[in-house]
Amino acid sequence: MFVFLFSASSLSSSDSPEYKSPAFLKAVQVSVLEFQSPGELEQWLLELKNAGVNAIILRVFQNPGDRFHSLCVPTVDKGVYFKSQIAPTVCDLLDSVCQKAHQLGLKIYAWMTTRSADYGIDNKQFYSWYYDFSSQRYKLSDRLCLFHPEVRTYLKSLYLELAHYPIDGILIQDDLMLKHNEDFHPFARSLYQQEKGAQAHPFLFYQIGVKNGKRKFKGYREEFWDWSQWKAEELAQFARELKNSVKKINPQIKLGMNLYYETALKPHYGLAWFGQDLEVLKKAGLDFYCLMLYHRQMKSELGLNQEGLEKALKTSSQNFFQMIPSPAEPVIKLMTRDFQSKKEIPFSELWQVIKLVNFQPGAGLVFFPAFPSGSEIPKLAFQAWEEGNDN
Repeated sequence: MFVFLFSASSLSSSDSPEYKSPAFLKAVQVSVLEFQSPGELEQWLLELKNAGVNAIILRVFQNPGDRFHSLCVPTVDKGVYFKSQIAPTVCDLLDSVCQKAHQLGLKIYAWMTTRSADYGIDNKQFYSWYYDFSSQRYKLSDRLCLFHPEVRTYLKSLYLELAHYPIDGILIQDDLMLKHNEDFHPFARSLYQQEKGAQAHPFLFYQIGVKNGKRKFKGYREEFWDWSQWKAEELAQFARELKNSVKKINPQIKLGMNLYYETALKPHYGLAWFGQDLEVLKKAGLDFYCLMLYHRQMKSELGLNQEGLEKALKTSSQNFFQMIPSPAEPVIKLMTRDFQSKKEIPFSELWQVIKLVNFQPGAGLVFFPAFPSGSEIPKLAFQAWEEGNDN
């Protein structure tokens, strides 16, 4: 059982000045702060502001293998960077970064997990089940099951704690998804039976063949798509519940989520592989939607040549902008480093990607990961984006 000791008065928060909402989000997403002093952090924030950035999206979770933020001494190797009574606190970094950013007129968005937020949890009944094709057995996932009521209560309580900080928004990590062979947790199967009057069983969903003596996934049966649509609706409903919860604490806070590029480029793949459907998600009424258009990743995963990549970027952005209704803000996220070599992507390449995105007035832009101190690229990149928004 989870024990909830949450109290609004127990969390520290500081008064946040009134900010006029920018025409569109111009942000960098920070995976790790590497500064050795508050002065270095402040100088970097000032550089970003002068480059045209109006918001910082800060990672406020710590998973095994993540690099630790500097400027604080970690007390645990897994948890959150804000005070919590229900999850381990690595250190209370968020409040001080909020203060520094707000002093410079920058907004702060917290980047937070959902299904991966199993901080301090060791009860296996709270984790999802997936179907293993080779063994034809259910196995335990490493992510939480959103169909378990105690998991939903835990995550909402965690987000309520986060909402008591003087943050301007929350970006939900890309773990608010379900792979094509999860969730077969008993609670999920029972709810599907209750709501749809149908069984959730692998033999009804998948075509399975044998290759080299091993059972392999071959394709989907018709019933699979009904199940996937239901999962997408459940994920969107939970996102809506998180939004409603945090706005009870701070009505001005903005909540949005990461979307995989397949969701806009090839919607049936987004639905099958991740349980994401733009038609369903837009009904959740989130404040912004962030499409991860990581061009080098797309080129590699899809086996595209340059012409194919250009077409994919244009199609993805066009579909995305058409699907996200006002007043929700569509946000494009671009990569600044190669995920394999870790080398910085030159501005000339970023500029070509920016030009390929089908602009929509008011669309936001996020770069991930954030640029290092002293880089001239963010100023050039945001100038290019603003020119597109003005056209």
